[in-house]
Amino acid sequence: MSTKTLRKRIALVAVASMGFGLLSVTAANAVVVVANDVNITSTAATAVCSVSADAETAYAPQQSFGVSILGASAADAETAFLTISGPAYWSAAVAGTAGAAAINTLSELEITDAGTGTNTGGTLKFSGTGTVYVTVSATSGGAAIDTLTIYVSADCSTGTTYSALYSDVSTTDDATDDAWTANVDEAVSASAGSSLYIRVDGDNGYNTNLTTGTYAASATNNAVVNWGSAIGTAPLKGKLSAGSYADADGAAILRVNPASSVAGGTTVVTITHDGVAVATKTLTFYGEAASIEIGAVRIGATGGTIAGETTTGFFFYTYKDAAGNSVPGDAASFVSTSASTTIPTAASVKAPTASAAALADGGLVDAIETAIGSTTSGVFAISCGSTSGKASITIIHTNAITEADLTKTVEVGCAGGINTYEVSTDKASYKIGEIATITITAKDSKGNAVADSTAMTVDTVSVGGGTLTKAVAATDTFTGGVRTYKAQMTTAGTFNAVVSLAGTTTTSATAGYSVTGGDVAMSEVLKAIVSLIASINKQIAALQKALLKK
Repeated sequence: MSTKTLRKRIALVAVASMGFGLLSVTAANAVVVVANDVNITSTAATAVCSVSADAETAYAPQQSFGVSILGASAADAETAFLTISGPAYWSAAVAGTAGAAAINTLSELEITDAGTGTNTGGTLKFSGTGTVYVTVSATSGGAAIDTLTIYVSADCSTGTTYSALYSDVSTTDDATDDAWTANVDEAVSASAGSSLYIRVDGDNGYNTNLTTGTYAASATNNAVVNWGSAIGTAPLKGKLSAGSYADADGAAILRVNPASSVAGGTTVVTITHDGVAVATKTLTFYGEAASIEIGAVRIGATGGTIAGETTTGFFFYTYKDAAGNSVPGDAASFVSTSASTTIPTAASVKAPTASAAALADGGLVDAIETAIGSTTSGVFAISCGSTSGKASITIIHTNAITEADLTKTVEVGCAGGINTYEVSTDKASYKIGEIATITITAKDSKGNAVADSTAMTVDTVSVGGGTLTKAVAATDTFTGGVRTYKAQMTTAGTFNAVVSLAGTTTTSATAGYSVTGGDVAMSEVLKAIVSLIASINKQIAALQKALLKK
């Protein structure tokens, strides 16, 4: 019996054939009803595989199944409640039970033991296939104290047919994993050189281990497969695209590898049991990396270390295969010979992955306002020395299959805090209602762009004739020495945007601009009026001159 079977199932105590076929009955060890000292038991009729139609309902065939309770003490009169769920109903109550007449659609049955210590209970009838649960409680609608489980199947065989209802099939990239969530695929892709595994915990229609028959597996695109009998132990790598396995204990594991671990590829694996469909899985195997690509680079703070998190600089990196597709892989390493006084060390804090994954280092995530969050890219963090400036470092990745080394040189930088800064606007003149962009450019004492972890201070930006669309926050940081804000213009006139930061040299900076009240500036309107008056006066003078000549 497999690990999963032990987890999901109470000990099997009886099997009987009824109605739609064989029924298996599972019950816990006798559990005494605390409130009134009652145990749940079951009685099964002789096994049969076909029964004449039952006129009581539209379902056919039907079969009865007796369920009763036994008073633990003959001297006590007991009362309990039996409740059912699933494709069944109470059709009758046995002698000594309240309401002994046919009760048909009831789901809860009140039963009474007169104190004789004998069985008393009711009769179930099944209305379909599936799982029926019978619970006993001390009060109507009360908590279940004991449970009887009945599996109703249309299969009248001896349990040799695969049942998708009770079986478990899942994929993983960890061959040693023998504890998992049923029917949940943990991984359907693997990096170059890795394998994928399909775990099959097969059950029959009575929810018992499927211990007979043969599994068959086939894979497309020349992927290779191989069966193993022990979930949690990896089979050897296969050589063929098809294979079979005669199951003996209800559990098996299939190893899948691509035709070429270097090139990778996709395969569709189909599994059957004695011709019955078990599962179809689409699996992806990533190829080997052919190059390293660098993404965004962030400036670190002088003296900041990787452990310091918020002061470290970092950059994103990805692996590309020969076709230019992104592929996952192990983390790259820092080439120590590329160390300098500016950047003495660096390390990968996240490897490139196939699906987006969060960075475990929470401090580094929060260090930059545009937080790293979840990404498929790898993340490489740097430590900075005491000198502001730029330096080139080299990272290396060794492929798992060919063992080829891939290197990439990256220029990264370290910088201090704010020494000087300037303020500018994207335009010299705005109209009321327009959105202005205000840019703050900050440099450290060496004239380099400040570290990307350098943060703003609240209430340090004021906008004449307008209002910031977003207030300055203490978490606002610079990127490449630049920080921008947006402001909506509301008042006509000539104004300044004023920034007051605690720079070592610069403590205040301004940028001037004008705001007009509409589509045409007032000065332009006045100019037009003056021009119009002059034109009218000129015309009047000409008319007077013409009249005098007459």
